[in-house]
Amino acid sequence: MTTYGYVGLGEMGSAIVDRLVDCDESVVVYDLDQERTDTAVGKGAVGAASAAEVAELADVVGICVPADRHVEAVISGPGGLAKTAKAGQVVLVHSTVLPSTVRDARATVEEWGGFLHDACVAGGVDAARRGEMVLLVGALTDLPDAAVRLLHLLGDRLLDAGPVGAGAALKVGVNVMSYAQFSAAAAAFDLVERNGAESDTLLEAWRHIGQLGRLTESYVSLLSLPADVVAGSMRAYLVATAEIARKDLDLAAELAHSGSGLHGVVTALGEAVPEVFRVGESSSQEDRGGQGG
Repeated sequence: MTTYGYVGLGEMGSAIVDRLVDCDESVVVYDLDQERTDTAVGKGAVGAASAAEVAELADVVGICVPADRHVEAVISGPGGLAKTAKAGQVVLVHSTVLPSTVRDARATVEEWGGFLHDACVAGGVDAARRGEMVLLVGALTDLPDAAVRLLHLLGDRLLDAGPVGAGAALKVGVNVMSYAQFSAAAAAFDLVERNGAESDTLLEAWRHIGQLGRLTESYVSLLSLPADVVAGSMRAYLVATAEIARKDLDLAAELAHSGSGLHGVVTALGEAVPEVFRVGESSSQEDRGGQGG
């Protein structure tokens, strides 16, 4: 039986592990936060004391950590995969990172005779638990069978992104599109409410002409929350979400052509993040001047 290993048990990593456990797969897990590891173990996974122990026990290792430097640390840092990895092992990077980070990591993994591919995920944690994500995979046709089987457990749409690293580029592009829609929705709510119109009517029009996607429709519920609800644990969650969005848009700005006006678009999206996720100083419902949608 193939053993799958996961390093990084944030929202997405935990959702992926939940899916694999529900499918009765053998899964070994590790996170710097012991409580997250313990939670996964309580659901049926096997806990490891380090990324190196995950590599020792697993045939295919997935990485779900926040940023480029974390991917590098998981692979090559103290207690990283390189310490115990073996020839033929497959490493899948699910994290949203730069294409160059994926290519550099692949070169490192090749030194021990392993294979590394970007297998970036889109669709959200609920889709992950249902096995309905889209996976953007670098060099999909070169992926060993055990890794392909894993990806089919996680997603109902596997897309060959092109060469290794291209999946990471596509994921950054998908996130730019998502944040652009969120920003447009927040700006539209603000302007219609300030001018006496109803945001519910705006949504009805947007929905009728086919431009309101499922993800954006889920996001706009945030814009309707009273200001006193966006506090405490809710605010902490939104702050964390905004930090991820800003990180992703920083990656996009790094990849975008700096001499073009489109680079300015990406930069503006990054600057709008606090308002878009209602954690800026002027992002309360009262400051927007409306009643909510």
